[in-house]
Amino acid sequence: MVTIPPFLLLRWSSSLTRGSNGEPLITPLFVAEQGPAVQIVDIRPRDEATGVLGYIPGSSFPGIERLEQLADAVSSSPLVLVSATGVTAAKAALHLEELGLEHVAAMEGGLAAWRALGFSTSRDPAGVRDSLHDVPETVSEPGPLTVERVQEHIGDPRSVRWIKLSSMIAHGRLSCIDGRDERGIIGSPGGDSGKFLLTLAAIEQTTGRKLDEDAVTRGLVSHLDTFGHFYMHTDAHAFNALIEALKADPRLQIAAVDGLEPEEWFEFLRKPPHDLRESLLEHLVEPAHIGCGHIRLMLQHGDEYGIRKELVLAYLRAFHRLWWEGAPEVTLTVLPGDHEEGAVVNVRLGAGVWDLSRIPLISPACDGRQMFINHPDVFSYLRRKTVQHLVRGQDPLAVEASQEETLQQAIDELAERQLGVTVGYLAKGLPIFDVVFSADGTFEVTEVSG
Repeated sequence: MVTIPPFLLLRWSSSLTRGSNGEPLITPLFVAEQGPAVQIVDIRPRDEATGVLGYIPGSSFPGIERLEQLADAVSSSPLVLVSATGVTAAKAALHLEELGLEHVAAMEGGLAAWRALGFSTSRDPAGVRDSLHDVPETVSEPGPLTVERVQEHIGDPRSVRWIKLSSMIAHGRLSCIDGRDERGIIGSPGGDSGKFLLTLAAIEQTTGRKLDEDAVTRGLVSHLDTFGHFYMHTDAHAFNALIEALKADPRLQIAAVDGLEPEEWFEFLRKPPHDLRESLLEHLVEPAHIGCGHIRLMLQHGDEYGIRKELVLAYLRAFHRLWWEGAPEVTLTVLPGDHEEGAVVNVRLGAGVWDLSRIPLISPACDGRQMFINHPDVFSYLRRKTVQHLVRGQDPLAVEASQEETLQQAIDELAERQLGVTVGYLAKGLPIFDVVFSADGTFEVTEVSG
C-alpha cells in the first residue's frame, strides 16, 4: 500500500471542490502538475482513446465495469477519473467515494477542458493500457543520477505533461528549479520570483536609477495584471524555523497565535491580523526563514548575483503584502524534505520556442531522488516578452524604447550569471544533462558536465 505524502494530501484537500450533487472534482491544471503522484483512470470505452479527443499519456483504461474493484486496489492512492466532458467521471467518482475510496475525484470538465487549457493528448494506440500503473515504494540510491536513469524517468509518460506555451503563460507558472517540488514543472532559478528579481536588477543596471519599495510594489502589481499567476516557494525547514522565531517574539504573544497546531500556522500566516503584519515581515525576510535557495542566496550574496540586498528585501515585503491582501494570482508553496538532487537537467526544444510551442512539464521526482529542472529556452523567451512589455507598455517600471536592446542584453547576461552562481552553490559537483526534445516529442539525453 502506498502512503500519500503529507504535502500532496494537503494540496489534494485544498484543491478539491464539489459539484451540485456532491461529486468530488479536481481541476485539469492540478492533474497536469502532479505528474506520477496521481493515478489517472479514463473511464471511456477503450476505442475512444484513439478518437478525436485522444487520451492523457500515462492514463489507464480498466473499463467502467471494473471501477468498483478500484476501491480495494488503490485505497490509499490519489485517483483521478476522466471522461469526455467530466459528467460521467463525476458520477463515477461520487460512487467510488460512497464505496469508501477516500482520495478520488473526477477531472472537472474532462478531456474537453484539458485540451481547452492547452494540454496535449495522444492518439497513439501503443500507449493505451488496461491496468493501473504500479506505484512502488521509492528507494533513494546514493550518488549522482546517470544518463540511463534520466532517460528512463523522462521516458515515463506519467512524468511529462505537454502544454502550449501561450496556455502556460495564461494559466500556469514558472517554478523554481528546486527538485523538491515533485509536481510537473517548467523551471528556472527562483521561478516567477527569480524572474521578477532578475528584471528589477536589469532595470537598475540599464537605467542607473534605484528602485524604491513603492516602485517595486507597483511594478509587481503591474506584472500580475500582465502575466497572471505568480509563484514563490519556501520549504519545511525554513517554515519551521519561522514558526519557532514567531513563538519567541514577545510582540506576538497574543491570543491570535497562542496554542496553534503546526498545520494551522500556514493559514495564520496567510491571513494574519493587520496589527501584526509589520512585525511578521521582519521575520519573513530573514535568510533563515527563506526556503527558496535562489532568493536566499541573492539576499546573502548580492554582489555575486548583481543585485542590491535592498531590492530583494523590497520584493519580499511587496510579495507578502499582496499575498495578505488576497491577490488571486499570488501563490506561496511550502516544499517538503531535504535536497537530494542527483543532477541538473536542462530541458531544451530542438525546434526553438514560439507562442504555440508545446512545452514539457517535467516532474523532478525520480525514483526516490530529485533533479534540478531548468528550461533555459522557455526562460529566454519569457525574458524577451518581459522586455517587450517594459518598453512598449505603461508599466510603472517602464524603460525607454531606445534602451530595449541594452535592457535585453543586461537581463540575459544577468540570467546566465545568476544561474551559474545558484548551481555553483546548490548543485556543486552534480552532473549536468541536456535533454533535447524534437517536435514529435522524442528526446535525446546528453551529459554536458559532470
